Amino acid sequence: MGTRFTILAVALCAGVAQAQNESDWQPFFAVRGTTFYYAPSTVRRDGDLRSVKWHDSLNPQVVFLMRIDCKARTIQSLSVDQYDLNTGAYYASQDLSANSQPEPIEGPATMGAKLAEIVC
Repeated sequence: MGTRFTILAVALCAGVAQAQNESDWQPFFAVRGTTFYYAPSTVRRDGDLRSVKWHDSLNPQVVFLMRIDCKARTIQSLSVDQYDLNTGAYYASQDLSANSQPEPIEGPATMGAKLAEIVC
């Protein structure tokens, strides 16, 4: 039973990563049993601005695109993509940029601060 569960878990994770078209998810922050991952291949640079995709271990099927202003030290959600947890198939995107504002990146021990440290 344990082996069967492990094989299923690996297959699910592989399917999600493949569907997200990112094979380079790297852990960058952990808190209260949740690990956060970013894909280095998604980092885009434009002057002081960076964009990057991330997800967490609790909801690997939900992938956010964030914009970080390295000079102003702000972070903003741009969009979210959703994938089927069982098959890894993409099924929806939502533009978040119109409903979100850049927020200050506070403290060194936050997910946003660690992500900014890595991409800036």
